[in-house]
Amino acid sequence: MEKECNLTPDTFVLRNEQNFLISLIGDEVVMMNINKGIYIGINSVGSNIWNMLEHALPVKEIVSSLTAKYDISSEQCEKETLMYLQQMLEQDMLSVF
Repeated sequence: MEKECNLTPDTFVLRNEQNFLISLIGDEVVMMNINKGIYIGINSVGSNIWNMLEHALPVKEIVSSLTAKYDISSEQCEKETLMYLQQMLEQDMLSVF
């Protein structure tokens, strides 16, 4: 079931560790939703986002951090980050404020 949410650059997001077993393997995160039995692998970029979300941040801060670290335009980064965060939200990996 898709969660309805209109994420914007000003939306605050926070990782939701509840109901997940989390392991670090190198620079990637592997998670299992203990309620659904679903495994989720997060690549290094996704792991960077996950690690940033230890504290609630607005999406625009995540985008700013990623554009400083990777060779990507701000516009493209914002578009891809919003899509990625929406996927995380649909997997119950985020809380939104």
